[in-house]
Amino acid sequence: MEEGEGTSTAYRVARILVALGSAAVPVLLLLVLVGAPQWFPGTPDCAVTTRDQPVELSTDEAQSAASAAAKSVRLGVPLRTASVAVAEVLDIPEQDGRNVASALTGRSRHALSCRHGGSDDEEPDRLDRSGLTGRAAALRGDLDRAFGSQQVGGFAPGGVSSGHAPGSAHYEGRAVDFFFRPANKPNKTKGWAMAQYVVAHAERLEVETVIFDGRIWTARRAGEGWRSYSPDTTGRSAEVAAVLEHRDHVHVDVAG
Repeated sequence: MEEGEGTSTAYRVARILVALGSAAVPVLLLLVLVGAPQWFPGTPDCAVTTRDQPVELSTDEAQSAASAAAKSVRLGVPLRTASVAVAEVLDIPEQDGRNVASALTGRSRHALSCRHGGSDDEEPDRLDRSGLTGRAAALRGDLDRAFGSQQVGGFAPGGVSSGHAPGSAHYEGRAVDFFFRPANKPNKTKGWAMAQYVVAHAERLEVETVIFDGRIWTARRAGEGWRSYSPDTTGRSAEVAAVLEHRDHVHVDVAG
């Protein structure tokens, strides 16, 4: 990584202020205080936020790190080994590599977020033999290659017409559920590794939504990162509530 590449957004903004002159100071200072929008120069594509200093990443860096972490998860290697691999891939200090690896192997939950995803191009409604659109099928294949064969659901030959919330992307063949049952700590770690891999690759895979373990990330509100996901579970059993809150499965849907 080039020197200064990990510089904070605020510092980058300060340099822009100097370059543009005092006339731009009020507007740019306000942007620093309220949070720079996605298009603002210097805003990172992705960031890993843990207890230590945030690590900013470009889209390419996030994808490379996520792919290296997924291989570590698939092979079952310890965090130390995954950290070294990620640090080498990104050419960053060891501690930063550990923070990124901790997020992308699922040990730090909802720690990585990116400001991209979705697609402006419409996709034909045609479903394949499994009941998925082309993008959804590509997503499923990508995750099988990254993490190994997965237990999946939320689709069926000819499509599905019940079992999901009104307006669900499942009814259009645009969504896949990846199951991690039972909803215990080891499986949640695996689920978070997948969920954050998908966010890192959301632009390439044209992902619109990721939901897992009571959290949601959407391409339309990507600048807000992971948000709380609290569906109405009134009158539901604990088991049903856990399913509705996506405690035992990662929901991913792609652009239509």
